[in-house]
Amino acid sequence: MLRVYLVSASACLLAACGAQEEAPAVMDHGGGHDMSGDMTNGAMASDALAPLPDDGVAPVIAVSGSWMRPHPQGRDVTAAYFTARLSDGTADRLLSARIDGAERVELHGHTMDPETGMMQMRPIGPQDLLAGGSLDFAPGGHHLMVFGLAPVFEGASVDGVLVFERAGEVPVQFAVRSTAPDPATDTE
Repeated sequence: MLRVYLVSASACLLAACGAQEEAPAVMDHGGGHDMSGDMTNGAMASDALAPLPDDGVAPVIAVSGSWMRPHPQGRDVTAAYFTARLSDGTADRLLSARIDGAERVELHGHTMDPETGMMQMRPIGPQDLLAGGSLDFAPGGHHLMVFGLAPVFEGASVDGVLVFERAGEVPVQFAVRSTAPDPATDTE
């Protein structure tokens, strides 16, 4: 009798789970959100994004601490980092980024592979920026993967653009360096 009950209960649970679509997972990362839903070519499907609150104020984005690692020897891929905050407005969304001379730039994050227990990088969707929070793209976390850029070396700088849903294109200059800038002396 117990076996019949367990089989019936399991069938009911499976039927209930199969009738609903899975909602995207949302994780808060200091003001940004990793919406790990339906990914298409590294971009979040637009119907999965909630509308941004509109306070009638055009967002103004302040970017600081922007830097890029020199190219690893023999590779045409590197990583770039920055911190973005709203200096006016209540919300915006980072959609993409471009860097002069790069073939493509992807928003990336780290996830744990449950089978191997190892961290892996993967494209992430658009990232929300809310008043009082920040988008922190830093080593070991979210970052820009820069593909097909001619080698860059310590001491140089590279121009780029962060593309936001409401603020539009925000120019950024990435200093090429091996380590993150000291936030206490960063004056951007």
